[in-house]
Amino acid sequence: MAFSIAKAANWLHQVDKARAVVGWWPAQHTTDDERLAYKVQDAFLKKQIPKQGPVVGYKIALTSPQVWEQTGLKGPAYGPIRKKRVFEQKTSVRADRWTRLGVELEIILTVNADVPKPKAGKPYDKDSIAPFVGDARAGFELIEDRGADYSRLSVNWLVMDLGWNGGSLLAKPNKDWRKLDLAKLEGSISFDGKVVREGHSGDVLGHCYNSLAWLANKLGEHGKTVKKGMIVSTGSMVACQFVPPGSTATGKIHGLGEVTLKYELPR
Repeated sequence: MAFSIAKAANWLHQVDKARAVVGWWPAQHTTDDERLAYKVQDAFLKKQIPKQGPVVGYKIALTSPQVWEQTGLKGPAYGPIRKKRVFEQKTSVRADRWTRLGVELEIILTVNADVPKPKAGKPYDKDSIAPFVGDARAGFELIEDRGADYSRLSVNWLVMDLGWNGGSLLAKPNKDWRKLDLAKLEGSISFDGKVVREGHSGDVLGHCYNSLAWLANKLGEHGKTVKKGMIVSTGSMVACQFVPPGSTATGKIHGLGEVTLKYELPR
């Protein structure tokens, strides 16, 4: 059976509405072609925008050893962040509105100007992308993995499913962030005050600016760009931690800020 972008996007839309567990994707909606996977992402995104709002940034997945070990996959890969799924400092979400909620601890950058497409033969790197960074904060990426079986994942499944981005929770802006070495920050995720996993910011492609450079280059391949004011969740320094319903998750990057997420039991 020929692969259909429209049918794959429709299937994802139905899965999302039903909050269905997807441990293994149907063969007819599987592709080894990365470009096709991103086209499915675009088609699925169009179905999500009416309720979740326009794209206000991007997340970057599969960027650190902890995540590579957890998933068995190496990236990077990107997914769109939608406006109504962006939260500030503290928020609550209900367990009956998620299939399985995970949190990832990330440095989240804000872009201060439109990033032009990279010039032919001269992709962005850590230094050339730096002038486009207007702000850096700590944050959680909220992961909706639909109960995936991590023993048999595919990068393209994650790509098609909007990078599993269920939301972004941003810490309070830190006016002194430029005084920090963003490659040498320690971070942790806690549940109900108990640390469950720690990580190091330099594990994310060496520096969060490398993540932003990769994104600008990859978007350029797809005819897209990072726009002024967009946020970029640069990749988790900590393996995804699944939040127990009824608990409170706290993410902290020392010197950069912290966020708090309450995962409420169904009412």
